[in-house]
Amino acid sequence: MFDVLYQNNHTLVIQTHAGRFDKWGDDVYGQFNMGLHVLDNAPHVLDNRATLLRELHQLTGGKIHQIHWLNQIHGNDVTTAKAQITPANADALISDECGVGLSIMTADCVPIALFNDCDGGQIACIHAGWQGLTKGIIANTVKQFFDKNIKAVIGACISQASYEIDKTLANNIINSVIDKQLVDLTFDELYQTIIEDKISNQNDTQKCLIDIVKLTRLQLAHLNITVMNDNVPCSYDKPNLYSYRQQTHAKKHATGRMAMVVVKY
Repeated sequence: MFDVLYQNNHTLVIQTHAGRFDKWGDDVYGQFNMGLHVLDNAPHVLDNRATLLRELHQLTGGKIHQIHWLNQIHGNDVTTAKAQITPANADALISDECGVGLSIMTADCVPIALFNDCDGGQIACIHAGWQGLTKGIIANTVKQFFDKNIKAVIGACISQASYEIDKTLANNIINSVIDKQLVDLTFDELYQTIIEDKISNQNDTQKCLIDIVKLTRLQLAHLNITVMNDNVPCSYDKPNLYSYRQQTHAKKHATGRMAMVVVKY
């Protein structure tokens, strides 16, 4: 159902997975899809979300009573978690409330939890695809933290080996990141750090592989944020994780979504 990525006396970070899932077969949504926007059966998804809340309530000894969700738009808007019928259009949630879970959904993009590891701190959850990473979603979220002694956890997402893009897009991503001063590197340094050119096939001369996990780590380091986990599973390769790219390659009509949830208690 979910994996605990980090937990101490103040903070819990989890990420759900698909549960029973024939990823390489005809299955589309698996057992535990969190996304209401991907053409799955809505009552089933809502039941999954209720199950997740119930499990987290038990795990925290009754300390979590609500999970906030977003309508993610691949932008750089950050919103404060608050009770509302319709989820806000944004790609990051921030709060200083106890007992409230902040959630974002992914199926290849980078999920990031931020938190002050102390009493009275803030928490945030970020959806960072390549678009958010070029638009400064991480920096925009960090600006709203009062205490800049921040820690981070990165959840499962697509690895460089499975993330092929064309070189024009790669150059545009790097130029945008450099222009916005989101890392401490030059264009050439950043290219060499996060891009691997494809040279095995003459037809792939305009293709390359991008490492969005490394780009995320570089942006977090630029903001003096400590990442608490070294291992980041690949959503494309792992059989119980949703991957938009893998399921597109398999010609499936839709892809389920995992949820990262961060809770302060």
